[in-house]
Amino acid sequence: MTKRLFTLTLFVSLFAATTALALDGAWTATLDSDRDHLHFNITTDHNNLGMSMTLASFATLTPSQVNAAATTPVTFAVHREAGTIAFEGTFRNGKGAGQLTFTADRSYIDKLRPLGVTFALEKQHHADENVLFIVALHDVSIDYIRSMQALGYQTTLEKYLAMRIFNITPEYVHEMEALTR
Repeated sequence: MTKRLFTLTLFVSLFAATTALALDGAWTATLDSDRDHLHFNITTDHNNLGMSMTLASFATLTPSQVNAAATTPVTFAVHREAGTIAFEGTFRNGKGAGQLTFTADRSYIDKLRPLGVTFALEKQHHADENVLFIVALHDVSIDYIRSMQALGYQTTLEKYLAMRIFNITPEYVHEMEALTR
């Protein structure tokens, strides 16, 4: 009996460790005047965010769905290294609303270690899935971090996130360096 209980406990522990973390929330979106970007308002238990994303960011969301005259059900997703944000809801005349689910990819944390980046945000005191959600939403990819490190920016995850939020790219850094010469 003890051996069977130990085996069951070990199985449950291993299963729990490999199960993806999930976070639920709500979203609203409005098509920007350029007709190429959606402005999102996203709310979860610990986050209330606004941001713009291109329609091209969503492989399964089409302009005809977004601009439909009748209420149109939609499902679409954003796949990032830190996890996947799945959206479900409706659009009509460039306006949409619905629910979202974020499924974290914890392997992202392991990919940070060889880069010398610790998985923590100073002002983020919530669970790991909330940090991964913010990182995924702003697409702080491993390639992005490497590209900034190649320019000499060896810093914290929080600062890489800030760079992404303010669209600091290697191209932007080169442009600014050229201006100071």
